[in-house]
Amino acid sequence: MSQLPPQTLYHEISLFQPLQSNTKSSISFTSNINFTSSINFTSPNCLKPRWASSISQIQPPKISAPTNTVCRRATSRRVKNQWNLPSSDEIDVTFSTGKIHGYCKAGWTWEAARELEVLEESGAVPDVKTYTVLIRNYCKDRDVDEALRLLDRMKVAPNVVTYSTLLKGLCDSGKLDKALEMFDQMKVAPNVVIYGTLLKGLCDSGKLDKALEMFVQMKVAPDVVIYSTLLKGLCDSRKLDKALEVFDRMNVVPDVVIYNTLLKGLCDFRRLDKAVEMFDRMKVAPNVVNYNTLLKGMFDSGKIEQGRELLAEMKDKGLKPDIVTYTSLVTGLAKEGNLDEAIDLLEGLKNMGITPTIITFRSIMSGLCKTRQADRAIDFLGYMVCEGWKPDENCYGILIRGIASEGLAEEALELLKELHAKELVKKTWAKNFARKRKLRRLLTFRKLRSES
Repeated sequence: MSQLPPQTLYHEISLFQPLQSNTKSSISFTSNINFTSSINFTSPNCLKPRWASSISQIQPPKISAPTNTVCRRATSRRVKNQWNLPSSDEIDVTFSTGKIHGYCKAGWTWEAARELEVLEESGAVPDVKTYTVLIRNYCKDRDVDEALRLLDRMKVAPNVVTYSTLLKGLCDSGKLDKALEMFDQMKVAPNVVIYGTLLKGLCDSGKLDKALEMFVQMKVAPDVVIYSTLLKGLCDSRKLDKALEVFDRMNVVPDVVIYNTLLKGLCDFRRLDKAVEMFDRMKVAPNVVNYNTLLKGMFDSGKIEQGRELLAEMKDKGLKPDIVTYTSLVTGLAKEGNLDEAIDLLEGLKNMGITPTIITFRSIMSGLCKTRQADRAIDFLGYMVCEGWKPDENCYGILIRGIASEGLAEEALELLKELHAKELVKKTWAKNFARKRKLRRLLTFRKLRSES
C-alpha cells in the first residue's frame, strides 16, 4: 500500500484542532512579496517614437525622467512643443501621419488624436490608414463611442479594415446590436474577417439562430476560422447534433482546433464512442491537445484501461504527455478509488520533470474525502504545504465537506471558523459555503440523533 512520504505525514494533527499553532503540522502562510517598479530613462530619446529617430534636424530638449503615466503624457506634450515643429500652415502631411502612427503604436491615443486635429485644421486630408489606426487605439481603450465619432468625421471613405476594426471593438464592448446595425449600413463588401467577428459576437451572446442565419447568407466562402467559431458556439450552447451536421457539410479541411472542439463536446455529452470514432478518422495528425481531450473523456468516464492504451499510443507516436495529461489520469484514478496509485503517480511527476498543478492535488484530496478518509486528507494537505503549495478555498472546501460527511459537522464548522480567523479564506466565501453546503443542518441532525 502506497504511503505519503514519511517527512510529510502529519499524523500529529488533531482532526478537531487542525490549525493549532503549537502543532507540528500547523499551516501558516506568509507573504514576502515586494513589488518594486521603476522607470529608468537613460536618454530623452526613449520618449521619441521610432519614426523620429531618423529625423536628424530635430533635437529634443533635455528633460527630467517621468515617473508615472500622467507625468509621461505631460512630458511628451512638452517635448512635442519644444521640438520646433513646423506651423500648421507649413505642416508636412507625411511627417504628421508618421507621428500619428508612432503615437498609436506607443499607445499614446491622446497625442495621436491631437496630431490628427492639427492635420485636419491645416486643410490636409489624412489617408484611411491613419484614421483606422486611431480607431483601433480607441477600441483597445474601450472607447468605442469616440471611435464612432471619428468614423463620422472621416474625410475619406472607410475601407473594410476600418469597419472590421470598429465591429470588433463594438462586439468586445458588448454592443452587438450596434455592430449588426453598422454591418447592415456598410458601403463596402464584407470579408471573412468581418463575418468571423460578428459570428463570434453572436455565439458569445448565445444568439445561435442569428449566427446560423448569417452563416447561411455569407457572400464569401467560409474558411476554417469561420467554421471553428460557429462549431465552438454550437458546442458551448449544447447544440452538439447541429454542430456535427455543420461539420459533415464542411467544404474545407478541418484543422486540429475544429477536431478538438468537437471531441470536447462529445466527451462532455458522454458520447465517448463517437469521440473515439472521430479521433480515429481525423484527416490531420492529432496533437497533444487532441489526445488530452480524449484521455480526459475516458478517465472521467471510468475507462482507465482504455485511457492507458491511448496514452501508450500517444507516447509511441513521439508525443510527450504534459501535466494536463497526467492530471486527467490522476483525477480518473482518484475517482475510481485507486488513491495509492494516484499518489504514486503524483510523486513520479518529479522524476519526469513535470510540476503538478493545484488541480492535481485537489483531485487526490477529493478522492480521499469521498472514500471517507478525512484523516489522510488532512495529512495530504500538510504534504501540499510542505511541497510549497498554498491550498486554495476549493481545497479547504473539499476538506470541510469530507469532515462533515463523516458525521463531524461541528468540527467542520470549527475548522471553517478557524480558516476565516487566520484569513486563509474570505469572509464572504465562508458564509456562502456554510449556507450552501448546509453544514448547520448537518450539525442539527447530529444533535437530534445524539439526543434520541
